[in-house]
Amino acid sequence: MAQGHDRLLLLDRYLRIATISRQVTPAMVEDVRAFWRDIGLHLDVLPVPDGSGTPALWGEIPGPKGAPTLLLYGHYDVQPIGDLERWRWQDVACKPFEPTYFHAGRPVDPRTLDERALGDVTVVARGGADNKGQHLANVLGALDAARAGRAQWTVRVILDGEEEHGSPNLDAIARAHRDRLRAELLIGSDGPKQKNEPTLVMGVRGLLGVELVADNGKPASLHSGNYGNIVPNPVLPLARVIADIDERVRAWGESHDAFRREARELFAKWEDRAVWTPFLRPTVNVNHFMTDGASPTARRTIIPRTANARLDIRLTRDTPVEAMVEIVERVVAEHKDRTPGITFTVRTAGQPASYTSPDRPEFGWLLRLLAEHGDADPVALPTLGGTLPLWVFTETLGIPALWIPAANSDNQQHDVNEHYVLKHFFGQMKLYAAIVSSRPA
Repeated sequence: MAQGHDRLLLLDRYLRIATISRQVTPAMVEDVRAFWRDIGLHLDVLPVPDGSGTPALWGEIPGPKGAPTLLLYGHYDVQPIGDLERWRWQDVACKPFEPTYFHAGRPVDPRTLDERALGDVTVVARGGADNKGQHLANVLGALDAARAGRAQWTVRVILDGEEEHGSPNLDAIARAHRDRLRAELLIGSDGPKQKNEPTLVMGVRGLLGVELVADNGKPASLHSGNYGNIVPNPVLPLARVIADIDERVRAWGESHDAFRREARELFAKWEDRAVWTPFLRPTVNVNHFMTDGASPTARRTIIPRTANARLDIRLTRDTPVEAMVEIVERVVAEHKDRTPGITFTVRTAGQPASYTSPDRPEFGWLLRLLAEHGDADPVALPTLGGTLPLWVFTETLGIPALWIPAANSDNQQHDVNEHYVLKHFFGQMKLYAAIVSSRPA
């Protein structure tokens, strides 16, 4: 069988391991390790130091004596599947962990296609684009370079088992295994390309998660007529807290603009080709607001006992986690006396933004390789809008980190019908073989 078909069989096998984040079992971890062992890469388990959570996996592809070390990052956990009834592609029912293949809009057995047609195939499956298909291609490319005797790096591989719920233990794992993760450079791939063009990214935004609760101290919700003007309602007080947090964070973003000015100057030539300027300011997003006793259908004339909300604050290089926590806690403290009878509680957890300067030689080197091995001129971005645990490598370990998204732009990651167009899978293998076979000037 031709190499393309062989590689597709590997992808198919990998996608069938249902490693849903927070639901990864020890048996699944062993299935992942067995998969990689059969390819030729032994992965050691890097457990969370306190024994909780899902382990990371680590392996090494030896390079020539004295070679520098390149660290490749990926994650083997995947998003939950969502509504199974909505997994339909081209009006064909699909199962998230049983890959379904389409060519020219019709379901197909890819084994019946010739090698040239495989790049036009779309695979519908959870984890295809995010992130198994991407890091599988990267490591296969590195193995190809090593087996051909062209490798100029020792390649280390770190596969995160908790990325889809924020990599809460990766920093502790990295601190416990500094020697194994030591490297001159990290490259990873996740997320979509910009307009399906070769894409190089120098950083990601950070994230502060905020949980807020407003409570009137009553044991239950109360009749809104009998207790109106007697028992305070916590809903508007909580809404006002959120509005003030949003206003303060916006003001911080306007007054701290050094990174924004630097990015606009250094990446000006790509500003019209990619979406990144909105990501240079912090944002406050409300992704949950609910009252005690809430119902989408029942009409209840009550004064809720509690109101609670979850926010995510996306952080730029200019917005440290500590500064945003201080804003949140200060706003909550100011509101405690504004509505008698209402108490507020707040919990926060966050990770900082990460950024590697394009002044480094790896920037021009990777742009050149993307141009040589892509089908269009590459585009460079200072940061993604989303959050990845790159700070663990740039801040904790001091490793420059560059990012090469390798999925089609419309891949629907995190949604139903996640899909991966295979030309990106095959192209990524060739790109990473070229990366491992060369070095920056």
